[in-house]
Amino acid sequence: MNPLYAAQHGSELWLRPEGKGTFQSSPAIQEVATAALKCEVNGVTIDLSTTQGMDSTFMGMLAGLAKVARKKGGRIRIVGAKGQNEASLEELGLDVLLEISESNPDDLELRREELALVDTEAMGPGQEDHILECHENLCEADGRNKKTFKAVLEVLRQSAATT
Repeated sequence: MNPLYAAQHGSELWLRPEGKGTFQSSPAIQEVATAALKCEVNGVTIDLSTTQGMDSTFMGMLAGLAKVARKKGGRIRIVGAKGQNEASLEELGLDVLLEISESNPDDLELRREELALVDTEAMGPGQEDHILECHENLCEADGRNKKTFKAVLEVLRQSAATT
C-alpha cells in the first residue's frame, strides 16, 4: 500500500498520496475524505505532486468525492497535478468537477510540512465494488466516458452479479 499523508486545516482536509494513484490506493483516500466530508470538513485538497500516474479507478474515486463534496456545498481541489496527471483529468472531463489549481507555493509548502502519515492498514477491502463505483462515477462525470469504459463496466457488473 502506498503511503497516504493527511492534515486538517480548519474546515479543509489536505491529502497527499504517494506513488501511483491506483485501484489499490484509492479506497483509503475515499474512506478518509468521505469520513471528513461527513463531519466538519467542507473541502478536500488532494496534492498529486508525488503521484506518478493515475489509473481510471483512482480518477473515478476523485469524481465520486467531488459528487459527495458538492452535495454538502463543498469542493475537491487538486494541486500538484502536472503533465500526464493533469492531461488525464482533463481528458476524462474531470476538470469540470474538480478545482484543478496551483496554490500559492508558500501555502503549499506550509501545508505539506504539516502532513502526517495515515494508518491505512485497517481499511477494508471491497475492491470490485469500489472499482465498479469509480468507473460509474467517470461515466456520470462525462457521457463520453461510457464508450471508453463500457467493457470494464460489463465485466465488473457480471462479476458483482455472480458474487
